[in-house]
Amino acid sequence: MHFKEHLKNEISKELPGTEVQWALASSDRLVRNFPRVPREDSVQAAVLILLYPHKSKIHTVFIQRPDYKGFHGGQISFPGGKKEKGDHDLSYTAIREASEETGIDPAHLEITGILTPLFIPVSNIVVTPVVAWSDHRPDFRIQESEVRFVIEAEISRFLDYSIVKTRPYEIRGETIDIRYFDYDGHVIWGATAMIFHELLTIINQSDLSQEV
Repeated sequence: MHFKEHLKNEISKELPGTEVQWALASSDRLVRNFPRVPREDSVQAAVLILLYPHKSKIHTVFIQRPDYKGFHGGQISFPGGKKEKGDHDLSYTAIREASEETGIDPAHLEITGILTPLFIPVSNIVVTPVVAWSDHRPDFRIQESEVRFVIEAEISRFLDYSIVKTRPYEIRGETIDIRYFDYDGHVIWGATAMIFHELLTIINQSDLSQEV
């Protein structure tokens, strides 16, 4: 079975869910007992976890956000953003935002599945992770106002959990402990790490780990 079809089948089963996401939570979420359930006025958003073959390995792409005063300025994340009025569903949101930010062609993408939505209390946003497949490496053309650069990352390197580290991190004038993926010196933490951990768990718990 092709990796894409195998993964689609695994995602269609019961998802690992919130508990697995929170295994990569930072200390402020845990100490303050941040809520896991969204509020009625929470904003809907979506991110795209794009998977594609490159140099005989399955890759995904992260983006480095520019520095700005918002909650997520300067962080590494998956492409994505808030749902707009014209978006007919969150898969459309994820693909539209990823296309705007990285220049990927939506015509070359196939939706593989939807992972567990994650509530981000500090920004009151519910993020739905959308997994999509491309048969070839995209031609990235970044939108510089939204993206500093892209990080093309080999999935297989994240399956060795020695890549997960802990360190103090200062944000908004407060020092917290974060759990993060250290990918060639890039610090991937917060909601992005939590979301990604669920996908990695799905891969690790099946024989998909032999295919990446």
